[in-house]
Amino acid sequence: MDFKLGKQWIEERSRVTQLIKRIFDDTQQTKKYLTTYNKGDILLREGEQLEDVYLLLDGVVELYKKKPHTETQYPIIRLTPGSFIGIIAFTTGEPSLTTSIVEQKATVLKIPKKEVNNLFEKNEHFKNYMDELILANLLDRFRNTIILQMKLDSANNKLRSERNEVQKAYRELKDAQDRLIYQEKMATLGQLVAGFAHEVNNPTASLLRSTETLKDRMHELLSRLESQAKGNLLVEKLYDAGTKSMYPDTATMRKRMAEIKPDFPLAQAPELRLLAQLPEKLIAELKANKIHKNKDLGFYLNHFEMGKMFQNIESAGVRIAGLVKSLKSYSRTDTDRKWEEIDIREGIHDTLQLTSNRIKHYDIDIDLPEIPKIRANPAALNQVWTNIILNAADAMGKKGSLSIRCNSDNEQIWVEIRDSGPGIREDIIDKIFESNFSTKKSEVKFGLGIGLSISKDIVDQHGGSISANNSNQGGAIFTVTLPLDPHEKYLLE
Repeated sequence: MDFKLGKQWIEERSRVTQLIKRIFDDTQQTKKYLTTYNKGDILLREGEQLEDVYLLLDGVVELYKKKPHTETQYPIIRLTPGSFIGIIAFTTGEPSLTTSIVEQKATVLKIPKKEVNNLFEKNEHFKNYMDELILANLLDRFRNTIILQMKLDSANNKLRSERNEVQKAYRELKDAQDRLIYQEKMATLGQLVAGFAHEVNNPTASLLRSTETLKDRMHELLSRLESQAKGNLLVEKLYDAGTKSMYPDTATMRKRMAEIKPDFPLAQAPELRLLAQLPEKLIAELKANKIHKNKDLGFYLNHFEMGKMFQNIESAGVRIAGLVKSLKSYSRTDTDRKWEEIDIREGIHDTLQLTSNRIKHYDIDIDLPEIPKIRANPAALNQVWTNIILNAADAMGKKGSLSIRCNSDNEQIWVEIRDSGPGIREDIIDKIFESNFSTKKSEVKFGLGIGLSISKDIVDQHGGSISANNSNQGGAIFTVTLPLDPHEKYLLE
């Protein structure tokens, strides 16, 4: 928008509507669009699509919002001449958020929405006036939100100071709180949806990449299997190994690639990386079948890679389902939380697979010895590993190292995730798990905003603890501790 008249339009909206009316007067279209409404008439209902654009020339219109699961209507804002009714529905194309009811006899320019664009094209002045009017109305809504907050603060002060009028003050406060909480809930939900889109990006991208590659490979594999029936058993073993493979750490990969390379002189770098992930028995079978010196090595390794891709797709699907469930649980009470006996190492490997695009340039050191299984919510714990690992990626940038270790004793298990980034500033290290604290606000390149507070909530629900420290060698260390036998109250939450 190009706001040529600025403050003049914002402070004198009635002048805008008169200028718009004058445009229709000049073209003798006023009678076509001018409509009069009486008190109690409804212009637009909540949930309806906007069919007409309403410009209030005279009178008063009140906007009401329906409280969820009830028929109670709350007054949200009072519109006076110069107001644009249905502004959110007009600018977004979404159904109306409120119900518009005439409070005092009103005169309205009612223009069919489908004709507005034609009017924009035919009359540049009309388009400019409408742009200015939209800005003025949006600023009015913003002012009303501020006023509502001020009223809530005033009600709180009055409640504390006037103990003898506590019942009356409580009713006023409750009304104001209900309206404010509803508006804040919608704003917070919008932030969570944005965060959800960010978090779901990695597993979705993984699904797309794997599926696209599988399409190309399947044609070749199916055609060649017909003429190579004798290799089917080995092919099946390779595929099965792929579906069970774990994410290898960088040091192990380099060592195995160096050991294998002399026995597979024709293997290219991508093939060597796949060979380094194979069990020793399958390496021996490839040699026994003289495939290690055969140009068809890639054909056999494709089956192993295909198995890895199917494993990746399955893990990504579970991850997406977990994120959707988390979003649903915010907006409604959800008691269907799945607790089961799990090996947390599997969730860590899944998370490393799904975030591989973000961490592929790092040196990865993984030390995950066998530990006892625990009763936990696997989808929720995977969210914790994801947040910490992506935090580390944000902190380190394009180069760095990531170390992931675990261990246990008779009472608990713990996971330590260490990065080589700049560490956490001492003035914020005690605040990063607070629900209302975001490192984004302080312009620190660390963290995912609310991700760490969510992680703490999840760990707390499991009866465990999460802590963050700076290493003497540089970088941050996150430690998650979980009990082997969580108290019954945590399992019921």
